[in-house]
Amino acid sequence: MKNLIYGTLFLTLVGIGILSCKKDEPEPLNRSTETLSISDNLQVSSNDEFLVFENSDIYESIISKTDSSFISSFLEKVRKLNYVSHFESISSQKSDNNYIDNEYLSSILNKDMVVQIGDYLYRVNKANEKVYVLASEYLDQYEDLVSENTKNKNILEYSTGDDVIDMVEGGVKSNEKAYFCGEGGIGGQESISNVVNIGNSGYTFHCYNDFNRYGIYFSLAIWVRSTAPNDSFRFYIQAENLWYHVKCSYTTGPYSFPWYSQNAYNSTQKYQSYSGSRNLNGVHVKSRGRCEIPNAPSGGNPYTVVFTDWNTINMNSPY
Repeated sequence: MKNLIYGTLFLTLVGIGILSCKKDEPEPLNRSTETLSISDNLQVSSNDEFLVFENSDIYESIISKTDSSFISSFLEKVRKLNYVSHFESISSQKSDNNYIDNEYLSSILNKDMVVQIGDYLYRVNKANEKVYVLASEYLDQYEDLVSENTKNKNILEYSTGDDVIDMVEGGVKSNEKAYFCGEGGIGGQESISNVVNIGNSGYTFHCYNDFNRYGIYFSLAIWVRSTAPNDSFRFYIQAENLWYHVKCSYTTGPYSFPWYSQNAYNSTQKYQSYSGSRNLNGVHVKSRGRCEIPNAPSGGNPYTVVFTDWNTINMNSPY
């Protein structure tokens, strides 16, 4: 992928809109003039079948954003384009056995779990941990991509642990591991705290960390989830020595924060630490959840506080 890190800085100078086009036959590289404005740096279109990102730099500039307000705005706008997303598809088919439990990526992929980035179409198969790729010049072979027909020599197969976009655009096959800087990527990770009772309410909450790999998208996040309805209690996330190293690229951290919340009265809290198209080489996340029970004075406060245990993901880190 060209200028993975610095390309984003350039893209922030470019005005962006979301385009939608309607045609009898899907032609991903054709555009209409209809524009939906999202922010200062987006350009995405639909060809009635799937989303089309003009190039991988634009795709990276979008998915690397971890700000919740940007993500919400993007999802709101992109769903107005003329295609059926995987997110919409699984919402009506709860039995889908290849459910991608990531709303951001699930909304980018179409019902066939396909998206076009630059000159290539990518299909993500979470269940088999595979990504299948087809050059857009062979669009007439789309059904072979969806059916994952690797007997077709134009269908390339990669692992969800691969930096698939980098490899495809660099002409690297999945079995050619000696590429780029030589650093390896880590596997998917999850750590879960104990489940804590919220006083005598009958509700519980817990905290967990997860790192998920989808080949074209990698996500590191901290969650607090409760069985309580919204507006019942206040929930927060605490993290210590949060650190990660992006494979063959930059390092972030360590940093800590005491109590994070998007809206404390929401029973699900999420802190998105990393989001991008390249795997991590190392990570350390130590977190716990906090719940405040209002109208239950304790220790001089007008509320009672309960915590989960700490839970940690630690791979190839200095901690």
